[in-house]
This record gives sequence, C-alpha cells and structure tokens, in this order.
Amino acid sequence: MPNHKYIQGFTLIEVLLAIVVFSLIASVTYTALGPAGEGFVILKDSRVQLEKQQWVGKQLRRDVAYLSETTDKNIPVVQLINDSRGQSDFDELRLLIRDPMYPGLTLVRYFVDETTQQLKREAISPWARTHVEPISWDLAEVESFAVEAFVPKSGYKQVLNQQKPFVIPKMIKVMVRDARGEMFYNLPVFIQ
Repeated sequence: MPNHKYIQGFTLIEVLLAIVVFSLIASVTYTALGPAGEGFVILKDSRVQLEKQQWVGKQLRRDVAYLSETTDKNIPVVQLINDSRGQSDFDELRLLIRDPMYPGLTLVRYFVDETTQQLKREAISPWARTHVEPISWDLAEVESFAVEAFVPKSGYKQVLNQQKPFVIPKMIKVMVRDARGEMFYNLPVFIQ
C-alpha cells in the first residue's frame, strides 16, 4: 500500500473568513483616508491658483518693465479704463511695450472677460490692420481687476486717458481678487 501523506491546506471557511477580514480592513482604511484624499485635491487646487496669481504678477511686472514711448503721439504709453460695479472692478490696462522677444512695439491689453471670468492678456502691434487678431492668453480666473496710476501732482487716478500733454505715471497699482483673496502689485514705471 502506498503511503499517503495528507496535504494540509485551507478550508473554504478559512478562506472566506480571510476575505471578510481583508474587506473590513479595506473599508475602514478607505473611510479613514477618503477625506485625506479630498484634502490633497483641495491643496492641489490651492497651489494651482497660487501659481496663477504669481504668474499674473510676474507678467505685469515684465510688461511694465518694458514700457516704451513712440514718436506717434496718438498712442499713449499707459491707458487705464475704469469699470466699477459694486464690489467688483473690471478695469482695463493698456501698455505700450518694447518686448525684446518681438521686433518693434507691442500694445498689451489686460482685461476681464466677463463671460468666463478670466483675466486676459492680449498683445498686438499698434499699427496692425483691423482684421488681425491679437495674441491672447488666459492668465487666471478672477472676480475683480482694479488698476490705478500714480501721477505726480495729481496722486492716484483710476482713469488715465490720452491727454495733452500726456503725463507718464510713476507707479501703477493693480489689485486682483480671486477665490483665494486679494493680491496687490505695486509696479514702478521706468520708460526705456
């Protein structure tokens, strides 16, 4: 007679019991770590919004640093258009810059697209034909965009149109409000 050795294994009840215990541990772990995962998503969204705010400030500082005059007196170096409605401002800022990446002068326009709530930056040649579309960027989702210019002997002004003689401001103050709060940018003006 052959010598039979009994093979030891798991019974069906032991396997089912192990599955039940594993399922309980997984559900408790998921319940405990679920809110932490949501916290990471909220943290990521906050980081992205903060990076966009910093990008807006960097772009504004860059454009103001490249402000430039032209012999064409019909094109102002800085132009502000004020549009306040209650708690929110939808101002417009236009700058004439000499961007080292592009030949000639560039007219840059910052404004809020009210349909998408996006702060936009548009750039175009001041002498472009009417059918030419500007290059446009969405910078950040904002609730308010307010601009003031400091003019010597007059103080801060919310409207800066082409006046004769045109006075170039010494400082441009920008306030951007979004879901995170308000950011202020004080931009000194130096003409090239």
